[in-house]
Amino acid sequence: MNRIINLIQAMPIPQRFRTALLRRSGLKIGKDVVISGGIFFGSEKCEVGDGTFISVNCFIDGSDWIHIGKHVSIASGVQIITGSHAIGDKNKRAGTQRNGPVSIGDGCWLGAACVVLPGVSIAPGCVIGAGAIVTKSTCENALYVGSPARKIRDLGEDAPDVLELSAYDAVRAD
Repeated sequence: MNRIINLIQAMPIPQRFRTALLRRSGLKIGKDVVISGGIFFGSEKCEVGDGTFISVNCFIDGSDWIHIGKHVSIASGVQIITGSHAIGDKNKRAGTQRNGPVSIGDGCWLGAACVVLPGVSIAPGCVIGAGAIVTKSTCENALYVGSPARKIRDLGEDAPDVLELSAYDAVRAD
């Protein structure tokens, strides 16, 4: 099934038609979702909430379930990884495969080229700065940057004082 999903993503077709085809191929996609071209889906183990935007060149692993909430913005080049390996012996260090689901809460913004690792839950209202590597679950309404990602600021419910702050600016200020 994932071959069909990725064939659809590679085709130069209108967004609305692409989303309808992705739904037919097994992905659970809400209303008013924009999924740009060039995205790799590892399987149909993915749910995308209403009003979500996924930009170009993202990698969405399918080793385990991925839940993406409502009104999430995912920038270009983001990787959501659900599979990894235990460390094996000296003959093969990538040992037994281990998977973990990923959850991204409502209203989150994942900056360009960030990476979310297996078993992580990104709480609602979070901003993940460009290039961050999220190795642990987050707290609600907070800004995370770096490698590994760490919380640098609470955002509050509305956070009108940070509307002018981009995730890129947060990384540079750190």
